[in-house]
Amino acid sequence: MKHKYYIILFVCLFISVPLKASILTLDSHIDIPFDFMQIPNHDPGKDTNMQVDLKKMVEGSLNSGFFVVYVPQGDLDRRGYEDAKIKAEKKFSSIRKMTEIYSSKIKLVKNPEAVIHAKEKNLLSAAIGIENGYVIGEDLKLLDYYYSLGARYMTLAHIGHNQIADSSIPSSRLNDPKELHGGLSKFGREVISRMNQLGMMVDISHISDKAALEAIKLSNSPVIASHSSVKSLADHPRNLSDEILFEIAKNNGVVQLVAFPNYLKVDKERDYAIRQLGISVARTYGDNEFIPSKHFTTQEFEEGIKNINKHFPLPSIRDFINHIDYVVKLIGVNHVGISSDFGGGGGVEGWMDARETQNLTNELRKRDYSDLQIKKIWSGNILRVWREVEKKSQKN
Repeated sequence: MKHKYYIILFVCLFISVPLKASILTLDSHIDIPFDFMQIPNHDPGKDTNMQVDLKKMVEGSLNSGFFVVYVPQGDLDRRGYEDAKIKAEKKFSSIRKMTEIYSSKIKLVKNPEAVIHAKEKNLLSAAIGIENGYVIGEDLKLLDYYYSLGARYMTLAHIGHNQIADSSIPSSRLNDPKELHGGLSKFGREVISRMNQLGMMVDISHISDKAALEAIKLSNSPVIASHSSVKSLADHPRNLSDEILFEIAKNNGVVQLVAFPNYLKVDKERDYAIRQLGISVARTYGDNEFIPSKHFTTQEFEEGIKNINKHFPLPSIRDFINHIDYVVKLIGVNHVGISSDFGGGGGVEGWMDARETQNLTNELRKRDYSDLQIKKIWSGNILRVWREVEKKSQKN
């Protein structure tokens, strides 16, 4: 009997160790500054003060991430669209430059299989997402162009309504009305159709509830919310209602829960303090508004945030996983993923940068998630959606 017991124990250990070692971790939303790869402190191949660089990814066992081409909302005119395109191309170029210069460490990936292959070769991988469809202007051909550069999802809008969709947060700077389109614009519906044809994932984070529900209904492929959290736990306009969560599940999509403090716990005093800090930092650099990818890593903002955190403590990694638990219970583990929004304001106590990624895996295990479930949450679900979006595009 003793021999039988040890044999069973050995088999269990033999099976469980490879499973744990094989968990592929993918962060679906990593912001980069506009001077990414241009100055030493924003060169991910060096030691930096950024929340994500190559060394931090290796130390924290973060295997892959969608590095984001984010451009803030501007005027809906020819000049605005031209400026947005220039800024977008600059970020595409920076991400490609990172993967070329550090090709022995990180690979640019354009399909799910390449993500898995990079992991098997002990390489990090970088996919590309676009945050704010403003960058395509009114030219559908730009979708094809950005796809050729590697973009595999696009967030339809950001803060402020654009030519595609209403935002969940109208821009006071741009004098936005409460609604501009009542959901999606006519052009926005054409954008979703073209994204489906290309095999580019439709991202409903940041857009209004009406726009999100319309986008899910219109899309022939599963949609994603690349970095959002749960409105029932934190009543923030950026978060997703239960109705939208149910519709994402029906659509076979995935919600990438985000470790963004104010989306996990609404703290109006903390939010106000951060907004005032942002205004102050933006003015210091001669800007009219706070631009995360430009100002987030400045010394002034970092010192200001440290002071704010002393008075208004950050939510913890446990608060973040409460949102994961909620969505898993509501719509199932097959529709849940993880995003940090590092570089754009993300970070909670216990997961403040890529070095602490393993803490999240450990906390999921404490909540009795199995290795199979953790693999789905960390990458399996979004890779499944990505594959299905690609497969359906080939039929169009």
